[in-house]
Amino acid sequence: MRISRNRRLALLAATALALGLVPAVAPAALADDTAVKLDAADFQLRRSANDADYNALVAALPNVAVPAVLDDANRTARRLGASEGQLLSPAFAAGFAWQDGDDHTPDWRPQGITTSSDAYDDGLYQGRKVVLVSWYGLENGTAADKGARISFVDRTDPLKPVYRHVLLVEPTTSGGQPSFASTDPNHAGGITWYGDLLYVASTDHVRVYDLRDILKVSTADDTKIGRAANGAYYAYGYQYVLPQKFTYRPVDATKNIRFSAIALDRSTTPDSVIVTEYSEIGDGSRLFRWDINADNRELFAANGVATASWAYQVNIISMQGAAAVDGGNGPDNATYYITRSKGESTRGDLLVWKPGNLAKMYPGMWPIGPEDMAYRKSTDEMWTVTEYADMRYVLSITAATVAP
Repeated sequence: MRISRNRRLALLAATALALGLVPAVAPAALADDTAVKLDAADFQLRRSANDADYNALVAALPNVAVPAVLDDANRTARRLGASEGQLLSPAFAAGFAWQDGDDHTPDWRPQGITTSSDAYDDGLYQGRKVVLVSWYGLENGTAADKGARISFVDRTDPLKPVYRHVLLVEPTTSGGQPSFASTDPNHAGGITWYGDLLYVASTDHVRVYDLRDILKVSTADDTKIGRAANGAYYAYGYQYVLPQKFTYRPVDATKNIRFSAIALDRSTTPDSVIVTEYSEIGDGSRLFRWDINADNRELFAANGVATASWAYQVNIISMQGAAAVDGGNGPDNATYYITRSKGESTRGDLLVWKPGNLAKMYPGMWPIGPEDMAYRKSTDEMWTVTEYADMRYVLSITAATVAP
C-alpha cells in the first residue's frame, strides 16, 4: 500500500511526539561496557585486480566525467524543509527525498552514502557538490540479478537536487571482446569516496571503482547486459556503467570480517577508512580501520597486503554505519557516531562513543531504517540514508548537537 506524503508526515509527527523527540532528545548511557581493543595486525586485506579486462573495457566505450553525468540527470529529488526535517530528526540540518518511483520501488533499496567532502577536503568534486548513494537489487523484484547501482546526486544548488543512477558492473570478456556483467551479489552496504576512487562494502570484501572511468552505453533494452553479438553494449536500460577496478579481500578468511559499511575519516593522520560489522544480536560486532594513501588513494599496503591500523570489538546490536571526528591524536581519541537500526516500524538510534567510555545513546534520533554514514566537516554534518519503501530519505544532523 502506498503512503501519501501528507499521511507520511502525520505518521512522522505522531511517532516523534510519542517518543518525546520534539523538540529535543536526552542522551542516555548505553548499558554495555564490553568493548575490547583487538590486535589490528590480525586483519589483513589483499588487493586483487583484473587489469586486462578492465583496461580493454575502458578503451572500448566512451568515457564520461562526473559533471557530464550530473548534467544528464533525469530525476529530481525533493529538498526537505525545516519543519519536515525536524520530524525526521530533532538535530536535522539538511536533506532530500527521492523522486516518487525511487522512493517506492520494490526492486532496489538504498544502503550506502558518501559525499564530495570525502572525495576532497574542500567539499567539491570537479567543481560540484555531490552526494553518492548506493542501492542493491531486491529478490522480490526484477532487479535481483542487476547487482548494485549508484545515485549521482548534484547538490551544487541544495535547493534543487537532481540525480541519475549509474549501474555497477564487473569487466569480463565475451567472444574475445571486452564486455561486462552485473556485480550480483553486491549488497553495497556502505560506500566512501577518496579522490577519484569509490569504495563499496560488499559483505565479504570491498570493491573499488574509478570515477574517471564512467562509461556510456546503449539503453535500448532493459533486459540485456554486456556486449551483444552486433557489438552494441547494454546495461539493463541504464545509460552509464561504472566498472569494478579492483577489490580488497581478507587474507585470512577465518577472521570472518563482515564489510557492512564503510566511511572515510579525514581527522586522523594519515586519513583512514572505518569499516563496521552488522549483527542482529551484537555479540562480536567490530569496528576496523585501514590507513589510506593520499597519493594513490588506495589503502597503504606492503606487497599488495593492507594491514588494519586499529580494531575494536564493540558488541553493538544492529550497528549499521559509523563515522568519526577529532582523531588527530589517534583513533582511540576520536569520537565515533554510530547508527543503529530497529526494523521497519521503529525509529533508529544514534550512539556517540569515545573508546574507554560508555557510549551515549540518543534513542530515535534517526527516522526508521538508517544505514551508512558520512561526515561533512565544512558544515559539521553527519549524513545517513534510510532504506524502507515510502520512508526513504537522505539527511544530515549537526554533529555538535549530540555530545559524546
